[in-house]
Amino acid sequence: MEWNPLIVMLGWRVRKLSLEEVSQVLAAIAQMGEGAFTLTDLFQLLPQEMGRSRKKRRSVGNLLQNLANLGYLSKPSERKWVKNAPTLSHYLSQALLDLSSIEKKAPRKPREGRVMERRERLNAPSSR
Repeated sequence: MEWNPLIVMLGWRVRKLSLEEVSQVLAAIAQMGEGAFTLTDLFQLLPQEMGRSRKKRRSVGNLLQNLANLGYLSKPSERKWVKNAPTLSHYLSQALLDLSSIEKKAPRKPREGRVMERRERLNAPSSR
């Protein structure tokens, strides 16, 4: 499965979570209503395996902190989180969403002979 580059980048900072689990956390955050929520509220929407593992719980907390650093979430108190936009995709600008399509495009191949023409020009004696 090919992952969205944003999920991959968010996954870089949370070692104990797979990319699938990162996307599950983002989906659970998107399901949260307006107002503050806690980690306990969030884990009610996630698979039980994630809630049982202390290391994964800590990684989810780190992911929330990373999302707060990006500006998608804010932290009004020590244990509560608030969404600043309905979803992460709504929060991000269109330029960032287009990142996925840019990375999927194949790089252009240079035209045949172009490299040789350039080398010949560089190696040609100057007419000074």
